[in-house]
Amino acid sequence: MTFVADTIVEDRRATREELRAHRDDLISLAAAQGLSNLRLRDDAAIVVTTANRGYRDVASFVTKASQLVGAYVYAITDDTPGLEAATSPL
Repeated sequence: MTFVADTIVEDRRATREELRAHRDDLISLAAAQGLSNLRLRDDAAIVVTTANRGYRDVASFVTKASQLVGAYVYAITDDTPGLEAATSPL
């Protein structure tokens, strides 16, 4: 179980450059959580594909990714309503 104190490592949101610098590790973390097809939006949000319903896998990925990067990693699933922003591969 994750405690609230363990979920936020930084008030600052990770930049595109920080995410790209950790690309390989983020892809590995995502795969371990059952997430795939990571894409990056212009606002530095990571868009993921998940086979499981709910957000437990995404929340776990966000916590671990934020600890890795040292800033909050914002991730959303590709079935999010209104997700029309252009993305590029992470």
